[in-house]
Amino acid sequence: MAEGKFSNSQTFWKNTLLVTTSILFLSFVSFYLYSDSEEKFTKESKPQKEFDFQKAKRVLKRFYKKVGTDFYCGCKFSEDSEVQGRLKIDFESCGLNSRKDNHRQTWIEWEHIVPAHSFGSTRECWIKKDCESNGKLVRGRKCCQVTDPEFNKIEADLHNIVPVPGEINADRGIFSYGEIEGEERNYGLCDFEINFKEQTAEPKPNIRGDIARTYFYMEWKYGIAVPENRRELYESWNKLDPPDTFEIRKNEIIEKIQKVKNPFID
Repeated sequence: MAEGKFSNSQTFWKNTLLVTTSILFLSFVSFYLYSDSEEKFTKESKPQKEFDFQKAKRVLKRFYKKVGTDFYCGCKFSEDSEVQGRLKIDFESCGLNSRKDNHRQTWIEWEHIVPAHSFGSTRECWIKKDCESNGKLVRGRKCCQVTDPEFNKIEADLHNIVPVPGEINADRGIFSYGEIEGEERNYGLCDFEINFKEQTAEPKPNIRGDIARTYFYMEWKYGIAVPENRRELYESWNKLDPPDTFEIRKNEIIEKIQKVKNPFID
């Protein structure tokens, strides 16, 4: 009888030990898995490094090479066979000509719809006189690029950057968009006019809404005011040229990259 009790007691303690060991093992595994998951979650949750303008251009090149046409004139372009990374415009595809700089007009450049001057000129970095980069004095936009993370963030916003012919990019400069009397074409068949005296650039009708919505976005996101006396005009452009399929799709793609969409595109 005593032997039976001892046997039952032994069995009890064996089972208890087994259960305790199992609990400890499961606890260890759970802790390990939790710690591993937490580490992965932390790594995945770290915000992506902010783009600078150079990185933004590389992203946009990959996107727009599939589209293959520039924003202002609708000209086809492709990789230049001589210079890696440069995009060369096919003049015959759109009837583009140059006003005076045929060399620069040959290449795609990356235009800020809301100019860098609009969001940079009031920043301390823009007017700083003793700004250095690699041992050299730099000023204005270049100083902001090397010293001001917020400027870099705004400058690299993909919603505000489009591919355009180089000379037109240079001619437009910091001019705001508007409407110009007459249809003087300085760039061949490209429907883009510039009045240098009035400092106004007139885009073709089917991109005016895109431009207006970009200005509204930049004001909403960064507090960059729509140019004086342009709000009513841009509101009308927004209505007359609603978002098309391409603009909507582009907005979705940029949202995946930047985690923010243009809420004026719907």
